[in-house]
Amino acid sequence: MTHVRAVIPDDFELPVEAFDIPLCYQGDLSGVVIPEGLVRDRVRRLAKDINAEIGNKPIALLCVLKGSYKFFTALVEELTNARSACTEPMTVDFIRVKSYEDQSSTGQVIEYQQTHNVQLSTFQIQIMGLSNLDELKGKSVLVVDDISDTGRTLAKLLTTLKETGVEKTWTALLLSKRVKRVVDVPEDFVAFEIPDKFIVGYGLDYNQKFRDLGHICVMSPSGIEKYKTH
Repeated sequence: MTHVRAVIPDDFELPVEAFDIPLCYQGDLSGVVIPEGLVRDRVRRLAKDINAEIGNKPIALLCVLKGSYKFFTALVEELTNARSACTEPMTVDFIRVKSYEDQSSTGQVIEYQQTHNVQLSTFQIQIMGLSNLDELKGKSVLVVDDISDTGRTLAKLLTTLKETGVEKTWTALLLSKRVKRVVDVPEDFVAFEIPDKFIVGYGLDYNQKFRDLGHICVMSPSGIEKYKTH
């Protein structure tokens, strides 16, 4: 089944002044690219597409924190409605994934080697949240994430789930950024395709700020500088 994406043009930005933006973010944003109401409407349609493809079978939704929490909450709500006639259950789980490159870390770490631009680098992810990945063994899993850009972290997460024994995986993404992928990853259900801009809001942050912002917005140069960590 072909799923139609909502594509945001490169030059599309709505004026910040036309929207209800928290006072604390005044001057930090250059434009609104996706208003909150449009996000919710698109998620409603995405849930119908997911239900049409997955159908009446048990499914585990895996939320990749922190950025996708608002998208995940809205998607679960809409999927619950879309699956009202299903006789098989839907479960939810939450994980956090930290990525590392060319450095060591502690905890549950999975390494993979990747050649890119003729340079070999070590890319690692650390998965936190599930007490045991074996909890997902034999299940069909819908991985819900906020944004796909390089593709490396999502690709490694999907590989790890497969190695764990997950029967089948799909991905549901709030945003797919139009940038060159370091690793090609399946993007099964995508709410919006966006240009290569500095995006925040609707769960996406910049140094832990802007997650509470309802609209998806573009950072202004002064906002980037203001919240830059030194």
